[in-house]
Amino acid sequence: MESVVEEAPAKLIKVAEKLGAEAEKVVTAGYPRWQWRALGVAILVLVVLGLVVARSCSIELPSFPGAMSEEVVPEPLRSAASCQRMDSAGQGEKCVIAANHPMLFGGIAGGRELTFYAERAQPDRLADSISRWRAAGGTALVDGPVYAAIGPSATVWYADTRVGLRLETGTFAGKAAAQTFLSRAGLVR
Repeated sequence: MESVVEEAPAKLIKVAEKLGAEAEKVVTAGYPRWQWRALGVAILVLVVLGLVVARSCSIELPSFPGAMSEEVVPEPLRSAASCQRMDSAGQGEKCVIAANHPMLFGGIAGGRELTFYAERAQPDRLADSISRWRAAGGTALVDGPVYAAIGPSATVWYADTRVGLRLETGTFAGKAAAQTFLSRAGLVR
């Protein structure tokens, strides 16, 4: 029995060599090598053309509406916050900055974590929000394409119409604390 087991690999190798030689004869029979190479080049060219056409015809997804993203939220605020989507459509996010984070140093949030809500909104929705904020009697720090204000209860209202960002925070220890947050977060300079 051992001799059959020992001979099997050698026999399999011989059979594979014969099959390989026969397959090569079938593949190259009647067709010169240059034709096979030309076929390979043609297939490669078709693949490259297909990729170019697919890339040029692909549609870009609209930037609205989407959740907070690197393009719209300043890096200091983005890196300080831990955010979760509020809905499946990705309209907005609820974000939290831990009480011990350097962004809130000095007790500007009264020693508590700070919750804020951020969303990307269409220009008409941003205009509505800004109108409501103005009517609520906040103190506007910046008013133009970027609107930043401190609400009557020391909250921050922020809208950037250039990128479609709308942001509202929880309560700060006072108006000076809210203004400090706006600066630290990179929302106003």
